[in-house]
Amino acid sequence: MTRFSAPLDETPITLIGHPWAPIGMGEQMRSHITAMSSLHLHHKVFDLFRYAVRSDPAHDAIVGDREIRTPVGGIRIFHINGDEIDNAIAAFEAAGGVFADGVNIIVPAWELPRYPDIWAKKLKRFDAVWALSRFVQTSLAAAGVESHVVGQSVEPAPGPILPRRHFEIRESAFVLLTFFDLGSYASRKNPQAALKLAARLCADHPRADIQLVLKAKHGETGAEDWARDFAQAHADMPLHVIDQPLDTIGVTSLIAACDVLVSLHRSEGFGRGLGEAMAAGRLALGTNWSGNTDFLDATNGLPVDYKLIPVAKDDYPHWQKQRWAEPDLTHAVAQVTRMLLDPAEARARARVAQHSIRGSHGNRATGLKILVRLETYFRP
Repeated sequence: MTRFSAPLDETPITLIGHPWAPIGMGEQMRSHITAMSSLHLHHKVFDLFRYAVRSDPAHDAIVGDREIRTPVGGIRIFHINGDEIDNAIAAFEAAGGVFADGVNIIVPAWELPRYPDIWAKKLKRFDAVWALSRFVQTSLAAAGVESHVVGQSVEPAPGPILPRRHFEIRESAFVLLTFFDLGSYASRKNPQAALKLAARLCADHPRADIQLVLKAKHGETGAEDWARDFAQAHADMPLHVIDQPLDTIGVTSLIAACDVLVSLHRSEGFGRGLGEAMAAGRLALGTNWSGNTDFLDATNGLPVDYKLIPVAKDDYPHWQKQRWAEPDLTHAVAQVTRMLLDPAEARARARVAQHSIRGSHGNRATGLKILVRLETYFRP
């Protein structure tokens, strides 16, 4: 292992990836920037491909004056996926970086039990691999890749919160919120399960004021045409579709406007939406499998029973011989019904969630995990 003779605070550290992109890898990278900043760990930021529009003030506040245009030596932490590695290293060196002149760490995301072998081979080019969850760590190990769990921070930045009326959400409603990206693989997020959940709740409690809010997007854009057709097809549901892109304040406010964040997913590498809901003091209903089990349990949220099923052909990249979860809808209905009928218990559980998630995946907690890993590269 490479060890630096200079102290940590004199060694360049650069986070590399997509710091301005409103996608999962961008959120992941920004969470590490914020976590390191909370411990005053000096670091720089390098935007690999410079494709993302720089329009979100919250992203600007996080990156600040840390951005550099030419990569340097020292320690480089790449927040990229396995399929990006070749292009990422080429872009890094085209910008003047020398991949061999420092310590290179990669933080890949993945959502199935075994990391793809074709990408695992490419991970060998890096000096270390960090995992966002124990699930990702196990997935990497199945492909012969050793990694260390550092997680990511879900602690929201202080700032204004937009009210429900901004999103045209009823003030009186018990609100279920789910997110859906048309540009990704829909079967993994399983949004149809949220619709079935809401339908069952409305049928069981016809006098209850229930509203399902579906936030839809298509990659980094809106989903207007799809949302119009979808809403018409489900006109009998208490459904409100939000199809416009939201900045960070918008997403944070939308989560704060809900009572329960619903993620009846089939698999998550980390489960950031659930963590953000918990950090905001909201209830999190999630399939009790994969990445979110690092922080969501029966004491602080609403975990949902499941059974494992084979991943169907073309439902996800590298689907062959993989399995994921099929959440138990009846159990999900029972979990939400308890909260619907007992608001005091719902509030108490949400408070526990907020305390626990900030303790395990807040800025300082995540920053300390990163610091522990960084210190291994320095002589005692």
